[in-house]
Amino acid sequence: MSLRWKIFSLYLIILIISLALTGFYLYRYIEKSYLDNVRVNNLMQANMVSNFVSRFVGTSSSYLIEPTIMEYAKQINSRILFTNINGKVLVDSASSKEFEGKVIKDYSDIKEALNGKGSTSIHDINGVGWAMYTAVPVIAKNNVVGAILISSSIDNIIDLLNSIKYRMIYTFTGIGFLVSLLSLLVASYITNPLKRLTEAANILSQGKLDYKVDVKSNDEIGKLARAFNKMSLSLMQIDEERKRFVSDASHELKTPLASVKALVESLIDSRNEDVHFYKEILRDVDSEIDRMTRLVNDLLELARMDKIKSVRVKKCEISEIILDVIESLAPLAKAKEINLAFQGKSNVFAEVDADRFYRMVYNIVENGIKYTYNGGNVIVGLEEDENNIYLTIADNGIGISEETLPKIFDRFTRGDTARSKKSGGFGLGLAIAKEIIDIHEGKVTVESKVGEGTVFKISLPKKKKD
Repeated sequence: MSLRWKIFSLYLIILIISLALTGFYLYRYIEKSYLDNVRVNNLMQANMVSNFVSRFVGTSSSYLIEPTIMEYAKQINSRILFTNINGKVLVDSASSKEFEGKVIKDYSDIKEALNGKGSTSIHDINGVGWAMYTAVPVIAKNNVVGAILISSSIDNIIDLLNSIKYRMIYTFTGIGFLVSLLSLLVASYITNPLKRLTEAANILSQGKLDYKVDVKSNDEIGKLARAFNKMSLSLMQIDEERKRFVSDASHELKTPLASVKALVESLIDSRNEDVHFYKEILRDVDSEIDRMTRLVNDLLELARMDKIKSVRVKKCEISEIILDVIESLAPLAKAKEINLAFQGKSNVFAEVDADRFYRMVYNIVENGIKYTYNGGNVIVGLEEDENNIYLTIADNGIGISEETLPKIFDRFTRGDTARSKKSGGFGLGLAIAKEIIDIHEGKVTVESKVGEGTVFKISLPKKKKD
């Protein structure tokens, strides 16, 4: 069953239950009001007859009881019975007089009246119709001496109630039909955007990542549509980055492979028998293979970074790791006569993955050495506060242009033409460093001016959040 029909069915069930309960309550209220009014009126009339009879019972004027009852019965268009204390009918206002002389004390209403209580009851008399019995005691000298029973027709009341009942049924059925139709329209209105979202998801699954769904409402469905469009944009960007990454990786691998192929072909075609010539060619081949190995290792490292969301950390002395990096890169700095130095606090501890932290510092410092002029400076600083450590890596090298600066952590980004392939890098070092900073829940900012140098500012929490 579709969502539209589920919503419609739910509305319909709620509607039927609501209308049925409302109709039942209203009808019972109206019925009670009408019948209570008749009961009160009949009890009042019965008490009037009872009061009259009680004045003449056992007196010399008792002969007035029967004609008075007969006359009053005609006036109220009802049948009146008068019984003695034993339930024997003394007066029956009906022309047939069929109850006179009979004992009817087993009638529930007469029984209640002879016990001193007034009562009413409704009966459907076969062949006659609906009637209301009203019985009250006849009290003389504080003693119950008999009972008055009035039988009045309530066919007009029952007919009126039935008319009201059917009118309510017809009215509520019409309302139910109208509201059901509106519910179907509302269900369609609610589910149509979801239908469009479903169609959009199917289109998206077919690879059309630039597809957008047009839902302009500000409700939850509108928010869902905007989230879907945002997801579509993100997927398109990720797909474009993936394609660019594959293209760049292929290009980076193609370059050393082409060099190796050219070198090998030169060996194959060469007639030079000088061993030194072959060794020189093989050294170049070995260099290109090392270049491809470094690229593959960097790609594998990035792939591992993409999969992990957190790292296993332990408390480490940060300045020692930095000094290890400086020691490892000292030969590269010495070759360019660059002053590579650590200027920061010692005995600074933080919870890090030591190997990856080393790799992050190494990549950024190496990057600084590569793009700093001969005789320049690369300075590593370290500070701390109660919660974080602060690492700065500054150089006075060629700098980064404003256009390139926002993209330096993208994969295969080398910056502008000044930061070219001659440096021997692939544009993956800073991307790896950024991934390591992210998984340590740290932050990095970069300040740079072309021709003046670059400063990396990194903050990492001392303790990993739970």
